[in-house]
Amino acid sequence: MVKQFQLYRWLRFVFLLVTGILIVIEPIRSLNIIIYLVSGYIAIYGILSIMDGIGIRKKTGDTNIAIGLGVGALILAAAIPIVARLIVVLVPPVLGIILLVNGINQFRDSHETKKQVNITPWLDYFYSALLMIAGVMFILQPPKMIIFVYQLFGIGLILLAFFEIVNSRLYRN
Repeated sequence: MVKQFQLYRWLRFVFLLVTGILIVIEPIRSLNIIIYLVSGYIAIYGILSIMDGIGIRKKTGDTNIAIGLGVGALILAAAIPIVARLIVVLVPPVLGIILLVNGINQFRDSHETKKQVNITPWLDYFYSALLMIAGVMFILQPPKMIIFVYQLFGIGLILLAFFEIVNSRLYRN
């Protein structure tokens, strides 16, 4: 069980590190590769889960959820290449609308609070302005903004990969 846990941890580390580096270095070209990497990662996870489930069934004779999760992961891995491109196209405008609406609501709430407290909430106004600007940028310049956010996501994945290694060392024994 512990070896299997370490195997999953190393699988996550390799996936996170490779994906993060690809995103940071080549955000535009890496999208298709990342889609297939995610699909492959989920497929490998599904296969390992099925193997775990079969191993548990042989040892104990009990039916467990690992086999069902593995089959579900394989189905998801097959669906990801088909569905991912549709979702990626919709993210920037939808996120832009959400940010714009939140910025307007933040400004309105800050203005209402000003009437009750009699203090001008400059930081709230600044925050709401940033939200509205980001929302408009996502709506008007979706490719540039999605690449920027995508690269930030890549940096986050690289950091998560190193946290996996640290945790692997901590929990080794």
